[in-house]
Amino acid sequence: MPTIAFVSLVNDRAQFEACQASLRAIANPFPQWLMVEPNLRGWNAAQGLNHGIEQLDAEWIVCVHQDVLFPADFWQRLTAALAALPGDAALAGLVGCEQGGRFRGHIVDPNGHCYWPSLPHPVLTLDEVLIAVRKGSGLRFNAEVPGFHCYGADACFEAQKRGLQTFAIDAPLLHLSTGKLDASYERASAWLMAKWGPQYGWLLPMPTLLLQDPQRAGLIKRFLQRWRRRKDRLARNTNVCADVNCRAKALVPPKGR
Repeated sequence: MPTIAFVSLVNDRAQFEACQASLRAIANPFPQWLMVEPNLRGWNAAQGLNHGIEQLDAEWIVCVHQDVLFPADFWQRLTAALAALPGDAALAGLVGCEQGGRFRGHIVDPNGHCYWPSLPHPVLTLDEVLIAVRKGSGLRFNAEVPGFHCYGADACFEAQKRGLQTFAIDAPLLHLSTGKLDASYERASAWLMAKWGPQYGWLLPMPTLLLQDPQRAGLIKRFLQRWRRRKDRLARNTNVCADVNCRAKALVPPKGR
């Protein structure tokens, strides 16, 4: 099995401790887990996570939000999923988007139990709730991405540019919030579009939002992207009911020890 370590950006220690406790109840031995408080150092998300990646010694560094809880089978599923990825896989996460707009992934969040088969599956971009970085790939987050949004998508686009693969894997957890699309998100998404928009036809499919420049993106491509995303969003909960393995899994985090 691969060696795995964790890093989280933290501004709520109580929430982070509950997150850690849910993994401590199921992972033996408990992995290295670095807490980074970026606001105390004047760092953005990329700087904080890159610090963690360099400090930790493991094949895979799992960058995970503080507002998650881990179900009983998470550790087993995560280690098996990462071990099964090909050598050119640089990034792995729980929810992703293909370039055509289709969703792939498995998670429980305020939208319910969301599942988009089949997994594992190559994707273009990943949701930032959990992104595992293969340290030996040399891939890091770009410190120029402003604030705390879109750093994951930028890393995924960079992986694609370098000929490295990005995968959505089947290791669901419970995400307690969906985040906010505030002014800081607008700044980060504008930065992302300026950098990658020309290469992707001014349409950047990401799990959170489809970024688009209506003046430059083709009308048919925009329509197809929106149609596929809407279809997948409507099916995210019913997919679970149709899958025996997912239906049998009670994604309830264990109580911390």
